[in-house]
Amino acid sequence: MPRLKKLTLTNFRNYPRLVWEPETSLVVLTGENGSGKTNLLEALSLLTAGRGLRRAPIAQLGYNQSVEWGISARFHLDNEYVDLATGIVPGGEAARRVHLLNGRTLPKKESLEDTLAAVWLTPQMDRLFSDNASGRRRFLDRLVMAISPNHARELTAYDRAMAQRNRLLQTRFTENSWLGGLEASMARHAVAIAAARQDLVQHLCLSAGEATSGFPATRGELDCVVGDKIAHNAALVVEDWLRERLHANRQEDRERGRATLGTHRADFTLSDFATGLPASTASTGQQKTMLIGIILAHADLVTEYRGAPPILLFDEPLVHLDHAKRAALLARLKTFQTTAILTGTDSGLFEDLHGAAQFSTLRNGQFLSA
Repeated sequence: MPRLKKLTLTNFRNYPRLVWEPETSLVVLTGENGSGKTNLLEALSLLTAGRGLRRAPIAQLGYNQSVEWGISARFHLDNEYVDLATGIVPGGEAARRVHLLNGRTLPKKESLEDTLAAVWLTPQMDRLFSDNASGRRRFLDRLVMAISPNHARELTAYDRAMAQRNRLLQTRFTENSWLGGLEASMARHAVAIAAARQDLVQHLCLSAGEATSGFPATRGELDCVVGDKIAHNAALVVEDWLRERLHANRQEDRERGRATLGTHRADFTLSDFATGLPASTASTGQQKTMLIGIILAHADLVTEYRGAPPILLFDEPLVHLDHAKRAALLARLKTFQTTAILTGTDSGLFEDLHGAAQFSTLRNGQFLSA
């Protein structure tokens, strides 16, 4: 099981220097707002592939406007110790982030995808159902990337081709060959994106249907024209269809200044697995329950895919939950064989974890007790 043994922060967020060695795999961090709880979770998330749980620019991560910062951690993985690190290389004209694995700098073409996975929950995700569809797509795509690393490259390639097509429609509308090539690229990458999203959603629903824990299960659904086509047609057939539709839509897309068809128009919706209640019409507490349900199902799926569970980083997970849901969630988290770090302002809400978790308090970037 992935076990965090030591975390060292240097000039990161509100931590000029921190060395932390957790005593157990399950940890509860409490403290006032601004004490550094979320920053600590963010540091760990940055040791996985991607931009971390806040997706913050690297220039904003340094302590007291410092340009240079560093994060290093030792994990016990697969019966051996693994050292991961990331930070900003000093010197040079522009800040450059590097990743290290066991003291060796990883080439740009490599990633940390196969080393460590993390699943997280943040208060910002509570707004998922009042956000626009783009926010829900980003959430879904992050879930997909945890089991299909190539998904990020497909998204980048699709967005690049779409942006070039949008510009070309405005500036050189008669460049049929060039536009055709871009539309073929969009269609090819769109099919890959939609297929990966559809596959994940189906697996999440299967996991929800097999769930035996006391925490309510959640059903996810992909609302995507391209995905619907893939469900009933071969991939090459859908590619041809989308390419032809993009060609036919050129005039309309030129007038609107954007592509009106494609995977960038998809949406991801949630509903309660047992009752069918959609998140869009649910209460705040019910929405939070559905969000946690899909994240727990995703953690199970990552465990199945990788053969080992991800680390769990849950920031303020008990907010908006009633007593029964809190108890069910904490009982479920105790079953994960991995490092799980939970945060909150009131340690009393986590009383069910006494004897199973390490309780620590943060204030201004320092541990007061453990």
